[in-house]
Amino acid sequence: MALVVGLIAGAAIGVVIERRGVPEIASGPTYDEAAVTSLFERAAPSVVELIIHRWDGTLDTGAGFFVDTDGHVVTNSHVVDGASSIDVSLSDGRVLEGSLLGSSPSDDLAMLSVDPDQVTDVRPLALADSSRLRAGQLAVAIGSPLRMRNFLSVGVVAGVGDSPPLLRDRAAAPALQRPIPNMVWTDAALLPGNSGGPLLNSEGEVIGVTSAVQVSAQGEFGIGFAVPSNILASLLPRLREPRVLSRAWLGVRGTSLTRELGEAMGIGADAGVYVREVIPGTGASDAGLLGDPFRVPSGRGDVIVAADGRAVASVSEMVDYFNTLDPGRRVDLTILRRGAERTVEVTLGAWPELPGG
Repeated sequence: MALVVGLIAGAAIGVVIERRGVPEIASGPTYDEAAVTSLFERAAPSVVELIIHRWDGTLDTGAGFFVDTDGHVVTNSHVVDGASSIDVSLSDGRVLEGSLLGSSPSDDLAMLSVDPDQVTDVRPLALADSSRLRAGQLAVAIGSPLRMRNFLSVGVVAGVGDSPPLLRDRAAAPALQRPIPNMVWTDAALLPGNSGGPLLNSEGEVIGVTSAVQVSAQGEFGIGFAVPSNILASLLPRLREPRVLSRAWLGVRGTSLTRELGEAMGIGADAGVYVREVIPGTGASDAGLLGDPFRVPSGRGDVIVAADGRAVASVSEMVDYFNTLDPGRRVDLTILRRGAERTVEVTLGAWPELPGG
């Protein structure tokens, strides 16, 4: 199967997971059409199209949405990265000048501002509690893919989990190198230009900021990913200030350990973060953490099972905890190294600390 991943801003679209022999089944509506239409009519005026003018003369598009009555618009950081100027196109056709405020590349979030006196008639979208999401709940995406303003797509929440490893690869998706915990997975169709737009629940509340998509080599659209609303809610006060936010970073590439993976490697653990690679020059490297020297997991890497005494069962749980800490903080990691438990003190760095990053 072909396997390539990408973001969904402008013309940048990824390709993932070629599906063969999957029959198409015709069916009627699986949701309340009147309710979705009403939801769209309420929410669409709060969603904007972003026209990104870059220093190299190129032009890209993305989406965003109002989060307050002060003219603040949220989008993805990868949408506005490298912008020389930003036009904010409202649902009624008006175009306003947007100014970039804060951004958090490691969370793929950014905030713009427009003249609040020009948007007094726009109602901001409310944020849902993404920790309450369950698979099967309605997921509605609104954006401006392929320059189609206020394009609607409907699906469900397919699940909540780690951002897929390939989305964190530098060559595939620079904005998502650092794992984003509790990403919202959805089958709502996402197209180029959807990035930065809202993913809504049945109440019209934002459950995530659409960020990336997997599509097949044959052009069929598959699973999309959205940054959970709870991460956005925690960053809103800081995003209103014009600066680049740096998250605390351990300096490893890891995999959430499963029972099957643990048994296959014979490491005697069925939960934790298996260290696949330790990045040179980071806190993890300085502390002597060990990665796996082989492409296929061999069991020679360390397994992180706790941080400051808190059990760590997955990459999401570890990053969730690090998101509460500042760069420079010392953390005691409990690790398993070839079956033996030990404690290692690590000083967290500031993401990213990659060469040239």
